[in-house]
Amino acid sequence: MRQIGISRQLYIEILIWAFGKNKEKKNKMATVYTELFQKECENRFGITRDLVRDAILHPDKEQRLASQGLTLILYSKKIPGSEDYLVVSTHVQGQDLMVDLAFRLKKGLVDEAKTTLPFPLLQALALQFGLPVKIGDREGKFVYNEIIPTTSRDIKKVLRISNPDGRPLVSSMWVRMLQNNMGFLAQCALVFCIDSQAYTSWLEEKKQQ
Repeated sequence: MRQIGISRQLYIEILIWAFGKNKEKKNKMATVYTELFQKECENRFGITRDLVRDAILHPDKEQRLASQGLTLILYSKKIPGSEDYLVVSTHVQGQDLMVDLAFRLKKGLVDEAKTTLPFPLLQALALQFGLPVKIGDREGKFVYNEIIPTTSRDIKKVLRISNPDGRPLVSSMWVRMLQNNMGFLAQCALVFCIDSQAYTSWLEEKKQQ
């Protein structure tokens, strides 16, 4: 796990096929709540481990991306007693299921997405609350399963986030830098960057309704 700080308010995880700690048994695997989940989703967004555990054990939808030794598993589930959905982003590390992030999505955003699959729901969230991320010449709020040519192998030079106001962010960036006879490449499994202040305000609006 690598962390880079682009600004003091930016909490960003560059996840390069690794992580670890705080275990809970889930069948044959241990569910591990990462520091990123604890700091952002649990403490800032108020998403409980009970909700996450239920979504993992009894998901409405589940999607996987497996590439070069990395397995990402995303879960979505309608929250009991609510019209909202929970999306949980995890990855497999050995015998551990690492819980990286979890987001609550209001019914309106789910309806706009016209799906309850977790990858499209996460994309809908990023399009609404994300900041542009530039990797090489590719810029977008949600990059999924792409290989992008770059001019350097240094992730700090390759990756740029447009955040002129210095807003607090929560980012999950699964990026591996490669090189072949064509030059440098960024293998991007899943890249997005959420404005956590705007997202938290949106959640608070729901509580006041």
